[in-house]
Amino acid sequence: MDLTQLMITTVAVSISGAFSPGPLTTSAITLGARRIANSGLLVALGHMMFELPYVLFIALFLAQIDNIFLDSMYMTYALTTLISFFIVFFAYTTLKDGWRIIKTHQLKMSKKWAFTSNPIIVGILLTALNPYFLLWWVSAGLPLIRVSISMGFTYLLFMYTAHVWLDYLWLAIMGFAGEKSAEILKSKGYGLLLMCLGLLLAIFAVDLSLRTFIGLSLLPF
Repeated sequence: MDLTQLMITTVAVSISGAFSPGPLTTSAITLGARRIANSGLLVALGHMMFELPYVLFIALFLAQIDNIFLDSMYMTYALTTLISFFIVFFAYTTLKDGWRIIKTHQLKMSKKWAFTSNPIIVGILLTALNPYFLLWWVSAGLPLIRVSISMGFTYLLFMYTAHVWLDYLWLAIMGFAGEKSAEILKSKGYGLLLMCLGLLLAIFAVDLSLRTFIGLSLLPF
């Protein structure tokens, strides 16, 4: 496999995951709707700040990787509990802001829980605590790491670049969409938008928990 084939294969394998709806996508829209500048790009940066070291760790210990997370349900349960709690809390603050805007007609956001409005922190947490993301790199993504590292460390970086630019593209578009939606809506519509996004985040948290603990899913994707 040459470099061009590696890049094309990486994009083909990565695109369905990168462009899929989920907590990271919804968070980019939500933070954009909260009028945080470049929220999508910053969520992607937070995502990469955890993902790149994680990929390098897998590559470094490739011989010892044996589906650690697949074999440890306790780890999966713990991570699911943590990420669900964070998503629910993020949903709660978004719903609360939306309801307050509808009642007061004031667009100022609450600063009580400022970390939920920090796109980099949100990107890191929604990546590091997501067991399905962690599993992707030691299952579907593992052949990409194996092939690229066999070609040399530089090829691993090329492979990761071919993967991560999709995250930046998608999350930047989602953040921009949220920001523009907020600009054209009046206070009541803006409050309703935030409440809808908060509700969607809560649904993702419930779906994630149901899938992990009892094998059921609320959502078709």
